[in-house]
Amino acid sequence: MKILSQSPAISNSSILRILAALGMTLGATAIMPSEAFADTVNLSGDVTSTLTLSTTATAGASALTLDGAAAGNQQIVQVADLGIHTNNEQGYLLTVTSGNLTKTGGTDIAFQTTTTNSGTTALTGDFTVASGTDYTFSTATANASGTGDRDLWIQYTPAALQDPGTYTGSITVTVADN
Repeated sequence: MKILSQSPAISNSSILRILAALGMTLGATAIMPSEAFADTVNLSGDVTSTLTLSTTATAGASALTLDGAAAGNQQIVQVADLGIHTNNEQGYLLTVTSGNLTKTGGTDIAFQTTTTNSGTTALTGDFTVASGTDYTFSTATANASGTGDRDLWIQYTPAALQDPGTYTGSITVTVADN
């Protein structure tokens, strides 16, 4: 049977290295705690909506042709300029009412509404919503002041024989951020 023996210098050196490594590990454990702590910083800020709507009636709004050449014939008239601005990146929703021109004791004249880009003439095919129903137009992006302007138009057909007198009506225009 053979007995292995090691040199005392190697054994002491190895033991010293192990003790040194243990000491560094234990020292690091004592210096650096094993727990970690965390907390949260909450952030917030506000962006105020800059949604605006301006309506300017055109001369045609108060001078609708209801007799003469217009009698029995379809009419398309620009009645207002609309200025719309929003900083909402989802855009805006424009709602415009339609209805009737009325006179006490007279036959109502139904009208439809639509809008076009500023400076663009409305055509018969642009009037897709029946009289008495709200017309809506929506955008999907924000727009700078002056770039979201629209023209408001009505389409109506007076009767061939309309009762004399003044016929009146109104349109309500609203806008909301999407």
